[in-house]
Amino acid sequence: MIAALSVGIVFLTSRLPIYLRWLIVVIVPFILAYCLYWSPVWLGSDDVSQYSAWAVLAVGTWFLAGAIPSTVTLLILQKRHAK
Repeated sequence: MIAALSVGIVFLTSRLPIYLRWLIVVIVPFILAYCLYWSPVWLGSDDVSQYSAWAVLAVGTWFLAGAIPSTVTLLILQKRHAK
């Protein structure tokens, strides 16, 4: 889900300046991963200590799951626009 949303946002913002696109490739997957991971706690889960213990691993993994496809998409779009 994070990968699909991140790629979609990168695709939709493909007309922005290059520095903003690279910033989006980094920030959007992190925000999506962070929000998706912590949403059960925000919605009232009782096991907050377990979420804290696994946060770095889960958010980091989910971030990479979104950042890698977003980077590939951005590189492909750059090649297409260069032609």
